[in-house]
Amino acid sequence: MSLVPPSVSNHTLAHTTIRHAHGTRPSNSRSGSAPARQRIGPKLFCLLIGHHISRSDSGQDSESVPTYYCSCGVRVLRQDDTETRVRHNVTCFVGGHHYVRMGERDGHHEFVCRACGHPLLFEAGASVYARLETFRKKVRYQCNLFGHRAHLVAERGAYTEYACRCGHSFMKRGKVEGKIKHPLICLFAGHFVGFVAARAGYAEYLCRNCGHTFCFAAWPEM
Repeated sequence: MSLVPPSVSNHTLAHTTIRHAHGTRPSNSRSGSAPARQRIGPKLFCLLIGHHISRSDSGQDSESVPTYYCSCGVRVLRQDDTETRVRHNVTCFVGGHHYVRMGERDGHHEFVCRACGHPLLFEAGASVYARLETFRKKVRYQCNLFGHRAHLVAERGAYTEYACRCGHSFMKRGKVEGKIKHPLICLFAGHFVGFVAARAGYAEYLCRNCGHTFCFAAWPEM
């Protein structure tokens, strides 16, 4: 399985909720208990509804090793066996995702949302989006409510990957018959994602409850 590395020439890195630091946790120059108290609120909020993934920029090779932190101060999106609980990105869900081309594989064109890491898979030649390099696309609410009519994309290790005609992809253990629906736990509690693989300059994460995947700019951890 090969992917075309994403272009990074026209991407601008901006201040984000999930930010990367070169191997060190962001420091606070002020001393005393006030900064600590200020962090308690965001940490409790993230504990209740999950961390906010607000930006995904295209990956690139780097000699440095960034690590990701939520604005509440907690390290997230580790490339190990730990999980990160992420909340839904309401802006993307309501206003639409901004997708950029990630690559081509298994007879499909793959895209990723620059804001939240949501991927899309379209069969080559089967969608008008498959020929584009970047586009904005709203969520297909009918599929979200009643389920995705997904077809098989590829066998990936212990998982079977599926994709709906709307572009939404899933990775499941074993075969799936019929529609793939979003479980209520993901609707109300967010996604519990763990690292799956690093490919095409991205780190791929998988929700253990629904099989939803996310892709974020990746550098190999030391």
